[in-house]
Amino acid sequence: MWYAARIEARMSFHLVDRILALSPGKSAAARLHVPHADFPPCLVAEAVGQLAAWVAMENRAFSSRPVAAIVGELAIGEPARTGATLDLTVEISAIRTGAMRYGGRASVDGRTVLELRRCTGAMLPMDVFDDPARVRAQFERLRAEGEAERSFPAFSEFAPRATRIAAADGELAVELEAPQEAAFYADHFPRRAVYPATLLLDAKVRVAQELLQRDGPGATPPEIRALRNAKVRAFTPPGGRVRVVARRCPDESDANGEAVRLEAFAEEERVSAVTVWLSSEPPAAG
Repeated sequence: MWYAARIEARMSFHLVDRILALSPGKSAAARLHVPHADFPPCLVAEAVGQLAAWVAMENRAFSSRPVAAIVGELAIGEPARTGATLDLTVEISAIRTGAMRYGGRASVDGRTVLELRRCTGAMLPMDVFDDPARVRAQFERLRAEGEAERSFPAFSEFAPRATRIAAADGELAVELEAPQEAAFYADHFPRRAVYPATLLLDAKVRVAQELLQRDGPGATPPEIRALRNAKVRAFTPPGGRVRVVARRCPDESDANGEAVRLEAFAEEERVSAVTVWLSSEPPAAG
């Protein structure tokens, strides 16, 4: 099924403006213009991951693409401010039949916005998700003139619907329901729509924020500073629901801030897990 936008200007979930340099199968550099204030760190991570995906897809002659992901570590520096142009770089450590491994960075004028380390993406058949010829043509466009000006989804517009289930000392459970229709499903993906794991991650981070504010209300919501060992084991389809359980982990709190363990369940099966660190203090310069 093709999921079409219900607004006049078609939005895009392709988050790389132009590929500036490519060492086939090894590395790439690109740029992304930050379109609006509602562009959270998880979407910056998505952009870095998409750049790595382009390297892997070109290496496999567009017969397969990385979809599900494992992130060993994500560190966040300064915010991606509206109007800024992000420099994206990726280094590929391995591309195999079943998986790729990579790390990457987003920066502004040499200052780190976000860094991904020890990431793995499962390589799945391209034609299940998209038309290989169309993807190849888009890659050639990115390598040449780049993408034409386009709009991007604002998280607040397409966030999952959140319903609180239960709350206890140091713990919060929330049900998240992915939108049944959204503009970005046309890109993610045309032949098999999947709610982006990065948008779902951002929604889970907001559950962690609510948990910490509930435990100690403050004027400034704590912001994500780092995450480790993020694993996504299943796709969330349009309209899909997951139960997110957030638990404080005081023994793991460190210089990055308060640690919160986030686990998501579809029915009774755990489909994703990650530990995040949040703080109201400004991020360290880097």
